[in-house]
Amino acid sequence: MNRQHVALLGAALRCVGRASLICSAALVLNACTQMPAQIVEGPVSASTGAFALPNDATNPAWHAVNIRFKTPTTYTSATVAGEPCIRAVARGAWSLWVATVPPQFAQASTLSWRWHVPALVAEADAATPGKDDAAVRVVISFKGDRSKLDAAERATMSMAKAIGGNELPFAAIQYVWDEKDAPENIHPNANTSRIKKLIARSGPAGLGSWQSFSRDVRADFRRAFPGEEPGEIESIGLMTDTDSLGGATEACYADIVLK
Repeated sequence: MNRQHVALLGAALRCVGRASLICSAALVLNACTQMPAQIVEGPVSASTGAFALPNDATNPAWHAVNIRFKTPTTYTSATVAGEPCIRAVARGAWSLWVATVPPQFAQASTLSWRWHVPALVAEADAATPGKDDAAVRVVISFKGDRSKLDAAERATMSMAKAIGGNELPFAAIQYVWDEKDAPENIHPNANTSRIKKLIARSGPAGLGSWQSFSRDVRADFRRAFPGEEPGEIESIGLMTDTDSLGGATEACYADIVLK
């Protein structure tokens, strides 16, 4: 992801002037947060009461979020190291694989997942615009009161809805594996303060094997957006991208559970 790319969550052409910048940011944000008209209620674990997403890219709980003029990342069902998963492959590509969170889980607090990464993106750096591609990201989006945002953020959101017809999330956190940055560091997106990148893992240790994570997303929200309280959870997304540096990467995601 570069300075012209947002992501929960996106990408847009370089523009000149404030109005054009808002327009491009809106296009980007819309692509990152496009939601289906109907929530799929299927992937709920009766035994735990958790929202347990399937390790199957073809399940209707998941849908693709692409952006025009960008090669999409491919998300397919696979088995890696004996584990069923969703495999993402990006070759100079960008897109999201998203699941909408049903209302009964909108106040949940714990997000867990596993990912398997053969290698990190060469020269990628989550803290540097223009170099912030990532082999893996898990993205969680929140609802909130947009009237409390400043005029610039509200204008970006309004323009995005007018162009794309979809509401943007009030806020989003991307959990990222980065080669260089320290764990728990948080970085803002270059185009909007409403999307933050949180370093969930750093360095090469663990590459080539399944890694497990569990996050208190509400505590993370308070760190990422100081002075704010988290609202309802809107969606969970997977994102593997190499559109900024143009390289190739792949990763697998599995056992994504919200409770």
